[in-house]
Amino acid sequence: MIDTCPIHYWAKETPEKIAIEAGSVKLSYRTLNRRVACLAQQLARKGFVPGDRLVVPAKGSLESLLLAWACLRVGVIFCPLNPAFPVTQQLGLAKRLQAGRVCQTESDNDYASQLTPVTLDFLAEADAGETPSFNGSQLCNTIFTSGSSGTPKAVLHRLANHLASARGSAGFIPVDQNSGWLLSLPLFHIGGYAIPFRVFKAGGRIILDDEPQTLPARLEHQSITHLSLVPTQLWRLLQAGFAPQRTQLRELLLGGAAIPAPLVAKMTSLGLTPKVSYGLSEMASQVCTGIPTAPGVVGRPLPGREVRVVEGEIQVRGETLFCGYLDNGRMDPALNDEGWFATRDKGHLTSKGALVVEGRLDNGFISGGENIQPEAIEQRLVDHPSVAQALVVPVPHPEWGERPVAFIDWHANSVSSKTLAAWVRDVLPGFMVPDAWLAWPPRVGFKPSRKQFAELARTHVNFVV
Repeated sequence: MIDTCPIHYWAKETPEKIAIEAGSVKLSYRTLNRRVACLAQQLARKGFVPGDRLVVPAKGSLESLLLAWACLRVGVIFCPLNPAFPVTQQLGLAKRLQAGRVCQTESDNDYASQLTPVTLDFLAEADAGETPSFNGSQLCNTIFTSGSSGTPKAVLHRLANHLASARGSAGFIPVDQNSGWLLSLPLFHIGGYAIPFRVFKAGGRIILDDEPQTLPARLEHQSITHLSLVPTQLWRLLQAGFAPQRTQLRELLLGGAAIPAPLVAKMTSLGLTPKVSYGLSEMASQVCTGIPTAPGVVGRPLPGREVRVVEGEIQVRGETLFCGYLDNGRMDPALNDEGWFATRDKGHLTSKGALVVEGRLDNGFISGGENIQPEAIEQRLVDHPSVAQALVVPVPHPEWGERPVAFIDWHANSVSSKTLAAWVRDVLPGFMVPDAWLAWPPRVGFKPSRKQFAELARTHVNFVV
């Protein structure tokens, strides 16, 4: 499958249309196309050929985004890493990718000659020459999984995965030339890497998340029409006086945690019903998207995706399915004989074909012979009108084996642990009521690590019989 680079296409069709806003910098599609073309030429002059891997510690700067799309034109595999990772961890991940060069668009680390630095001129422009074409079969990028349940894995994609992902997403979350999508997720996360494909395909505008203004002010003063948030971010917005009618926002996508029913009800009453999504790195972001009608419901599969549930485990396949896990030159397709990827997520399908996600199979534990799925407790907790987010982990218990302990982040006045326990017991069995309640720790990223929370819980809770 051969496609024209969408940036080049819109540079011909609407050359003066703004493609990227980065603070005071605004790039038209013509300028963006010329900068990407020049970067691609620089990479070629430095000896890069299709299939080469370039490590880029990248969160979401203008330079990182330009480089990601220049790599597409040359066939270089863009390998973004979290710039906050320690240098030793970044070097370890680069070694697993068998990548020898790094471009530091958002860091100034010393890699002690283990990675050869690549210096590029990000302001230079050049004529794109012949129409740049995209071959869907070309290897495109890697994304490291979060590693919340083990060692991070390098997910390798083809370009066709992302093009299919953008096509399917547009069927439920429309994007057009008047759309402005805030790049609120990092490029080293599949959700962030996927956004530019959706936007550039439609000739819309990417708005980079590097403004000093607070998000409520940006929403009121900038043309942000599409926004992806985790629930606690939305609670904070509402506390700051967020009113959708004072913004141009028309699509709000929630994910990354249990979706609180009070939050959905509040947003719906304000005239903007959020959408929820189920996705994973291995499927190039979104798999299902829908309106949150009940706990765990994430909608039906988008076009180009298939979903089934086998013995309680969600399995997926389709046009967006990754090539496999890359590790030290070896490729693990990680599929069964029928080409399905087993996600290790627990769920079921409704009679209308909507997917209900119940949590990670790896997160479940046994307490006194009873199976406990932490996400079920978390969903009940965030449905309390005072709770912004909750996370439940097991802590060893001398009598019951393990017992649930809950971390609570409040968005309103806190209530007593007795009140929360009663709230859980009203819906769930008594053995699922947490035995201890802890405050949400400071400086937690947008995707909390269950492993780190469990370690923290064990330092604060010691059950004695």
